[in-house]
Amino acid sequence: MKITEIVNKIKVCDIELNTNESDRKLWNTVWSTDVSNQILTQNNGRCYFLVVNGEIYKIGFSDCQGGIKSTIDTYKSSGNSGRPSDRTHGIHILIAEELLKGNKVEVYFAYNPDISVDLDLMDGSRKTISHSLSGKILETENMAIYIAKMGRHPVWNLQEAGRPWPTYLQESRNTLLAGTPATMESLKTRLGI
Repeated sequence: MKITEIVNKIKVCDIELNTNESDRKLWNTVWSTDVSNQILTQNNGRCYFLVVNGEIYKIGFSDCQGGIKSTIDTYKSSGNSGRPSDRTHGIHILIAEELLKGNKVEVYFAYNPDISVDLDLMDGSRKTISHSLSGKILETENMAIYIAKMGRHPVWNLQEAGRPWPTYLQESRNTLLAGTPATMESLKTRLGI
């Protein structure tokens, strides 16, 4: 499914290879100047789309503090260092591989607006708050639309599809946990570049 088919989307950034070989991050973000930092850092629940050459490869969600910037920075900064999950490491590596192949990688998102809700508190009082719904709701509904159209999950939504991460990505994560991060050279060798 092409990102151009999505009506409610905001382009967040382009992703490019990191040329600093001493840095564990294999790629960097080039944040859109068309979107205010306030939108990029707001804490509203969000659904994001990782896009390769215009095709949606992953639909995800986040409710973390720091907004969509923080969501993407987690993949970038934690994906090839520390103790990342299979997903965080796998996405970091998959993005780097696509960039090494010469493909264009972009990130888009949509977010839930704040809504007013009355809370009935334990002392019998009522308080009105303004808050965003979880981004999980957007992810679930957008995923249902994607699956209805395409008949499958996006290619990088492995967990949601009930599929394991490829063995080479699991091995790469295990190597990272043992102290050796993936490098551009190791990825190029695997890809035959």
